[in-house]
Amino acid sequence: MQVRYFDECSWRDVGDGMIFHYVDGEGETLAEVGLKDDDSKLWKFEVILPQRYQFHGANPAGYVHGQVNARKVAEMILGSTIVSK
Repeated sequence: MQVRYFDECSWRDVGDGMIFHYVDGEGETLAEVGLKDDDSKLWKFEVILPQRYQFHGANPAGYVHGQVNARKVAEMILGSTIVSK
């Protein structure tokens, strides 16, 4: 498995402020955050992980209030699995 470091990763706007991808230094998408419900400001996050870190074959995903919070949750999951500081 390739080692990835936080300082080589960044968030990229891929959907006019509605969808963001967290990518590594090579451009591989590690997580996605997207606006799900504009009225309640719910953002969906999904972290793309290798199968050994998945739960019953599913990537971690959920809904969080606010874009910043969704990004933090995705970064926390990545920091506990495949991204090193």
